[in-house]
Amino acid sequence: MEDLYRVVIVDDEMLIRQGIINYIDWESQGFRIVGEASNGKEALQLVDELHPHLLITDIVMPGMNGIELVKAVKERHPSVEIIVLSSFENFDYVRSAFQFGIADYILKPKLNGEELIRTLNRISPNTADNPVEYEKDISLEDLLRKKLEGQEWTAEEEEKLQAFPQGAYTLLGLTETRRNGGNSSLISLHQKLSEEGAIKGIEWIADVESDFNVALLIYDSLHTAAVQERLVRFSDEYEGVGDRAPWVVSAPFFSLKEVGEVYRDQVIRLKEYAFYMPEAPILMEGLLPDLERKERPFDLSGFIDRFKQRKFDTAIQNLRRHLDALTSDYTLDIFEFKSWMENVIFNSIVLLGNMKYPVDDLETLKYEYFAVINEAGNVNDAVAPFYDFLEKVQVVVQEDTQRECPTDVQRLLQYIEEHYAEPLSLTTLANYFHFNASYLSTYFSTHLHIGFSDYLNKVRIEKAKRLLESTNTPVSEVSEQVGYSDPSYFGKVFKRLVGSSPGKYRKKAMAAN
Repeated sequence: MEDLYRVVIVDDEMLIRQGIINYIDWESQGFRIVGEASNGKEALQLVDELHPHLLITDIVMPGMNGIELVKAVKERHPSVEIIVLSSFENFDYVRSAFQFGIADYILKPKLNGEELIRTLNRISPNTADNPVEYEKDISLEDLLRKKLEGQEWTAEEEEKLQAFPQGAYTLLGLTETRRNGGNSSLISLHQKLSEEGAIKGIEWIADVESDFNVALLIYDSLHTAAVQERLVRFSDEYEGVGDRAPWVVSAPFFSLKEVGEVYRDQVIRLKEYAFYMPEAPILMEGLLPDLERKERPFDLSGFIDRFKQRKFDTAIQNLRRHLDALTSDYTLDIFEFKSWMENVIFNSIVLLGNMKYPVDDLETLKYEYFAVINEAGNVNDAVAPFYDFLEKVQVVVQEDTQRECPTDVQRLLQYIEEHYAEPLSLTTLANYFHFNASYLSTYFSTHLHIGFSDYLNKVRIEKAKRLLESTNTPVSEVSEQVGYSDPSYFGKVFKRLVGSSPGKYRKKAMAAN
């Protein structure tokens, strides 16, 4: 037990700490968790008391943050190895942490057992008491990896690179798990580029991230167009072979000092874009598909209103349309995209439950949906459970509506939908359906849990919002078109239900478009 490599884990979120602890069998890998902390101050005390060999810490924490913790630990215990956890948006913090001597970092969206073991093996000695003597003559691959991971080269390392072939450079990224036949495509690509004389050399940096390999292509700057043409041609040959992800290719650059910046600003970004374009053989900086017009932010309040009004077909149709628009925007943050779908699933089940629909099966399935969405490596895999959820919602509401919602209520709602622009009242509705007006008022509220006037206002204002968003029709005419003879009264109702005046709403909608 004493030979195990002692580890302290630091993160302000208990679930993340527990996740790290349970990702792997630590002792079988030669490690032992000796402590965990929720902030930098607690962690520093543990390091002083327990003298761990390794500290794994988050960057953003309350009180003493990760950067301050790294600096303090390295000042007091310089032999402690440190791994930091970071999100993409916190990479500048990671870069700062390297200045204080951290050994490595792991991006939180990529955190899993395999990546954890890979990182631990890169930095840890074979035993706690007998550290491995690393080769002093660092390889070119190691130098490039160092830059890709955000570290800076020493003057000695920069001098060593003077012997490296000069010219133009391009970074090529390939996802290993999507390749067919192990590394056969890497070897084949290397041979083809070399045989055609398009390049001076290729340097591979394996497993820069989990299952992600990067190649540095070196070639004469006069051959830039030829190299790009060959990459496109070769990628087409490999399209459909196995289950590979798109190749990602940076723009040419002309100094090795830029390699880290190009990797972070181009290769990583293109790799994220590939999530939305899994069928594309190659994504190349500067040659990306044109983006369609940005979709307006999802109208969650409108979606909730339509659910409450039991306009499920309209609500689900709008969801599908919005999702189609999102999937065509390859610049959308993947976490944000997945979170949106999970948020819709969660809110839909809550709404249906509050409306007394049977949601037990959906409650059980939602955890499976969340797991599949979170693990999805491309947009097709991510949306599949969402569409399955929508289909099940339609089954639930259709079965329940047929069983519990009287035909008369459905006819009432349909009539309002078709005649909302006319001067409707309980009396006119009662006369049309041969009801007593007082009875109809009670009947309406009992079955729809909303008064007739409130329901009619909601329908009219929803129609008005669509007109304001899509036309230049004056507000006074919009008022008349949706059934309000008095524009002033229309404005008051609109502001009460929407939160802004019709004019301000239109300006905001136009700006969003």
